[in-house]
Amino acid sequence: MNKKNYEWQYATIGGVPRVDIKSGADIAHLGELDQKMWTVLSCPVKDLEIDTKTLQMMDKDNDGKIRVNEIVEAAEWATTVLKDPELLLQQTGTLPLAAINLESEEGRKIYASTKEILKNLGLKKDSISLEDTADSLAIFAKTRFNGDGVITVNSTDDEDLKSIIKACIKTVGSSPDRSGEVGVTAE
Repeated sequence: MNKKNYEWQYATIGGVPRVDIKSGADIAHLGELDQKMWTVLSCPVKDLEIDTKTLQMMDKDNDGKIRVNEIVEAAEWATTVLKDPELLLQQTGTLPLAAINLESEEGRKIYASTKEILKNLGLKKDSISLEDTADSLAIFAKTRFNGDGVITVNSTDDEDLKSIIKACIKTVGSSPDRSGEVGVTAE
């Protein structure tokens, strides 16, 4: 894109003119904005009104600050994975699955992950909410490989391996799995 083609809107706040970000298109074009026009060139990842976890994900170099290049990168990523960048300005906490851009590789990954989360939670709906993604224990609890390090009988379809797992449980004991079943661990 040509940096001179996008028409930025400005507002004066406290006597200082600044770019007024009001649309998804504004967010999509942030990479074209001359850095001299940015009101702030960095901010901390803590003690702001924005969720600290979100800011930490944006802080690519883990220096505790979000800089212009990291904002631009996040804006480019977000406007690539969504069909309509206007969704970035809606504060609903819910993302319709139809809004995910399946034309991009990242969009396809997000869509697949979203479908898997909803399936694991036993939800049949065409959107995902922040609440749906908040409890990673619930998301992975009933999956075969839930990351807790416990191997249950249901972790395999192989009858010989099932017999070995049962024998280990009988011989050395078991550990509880997130799913509520018992299994064996590396110990």
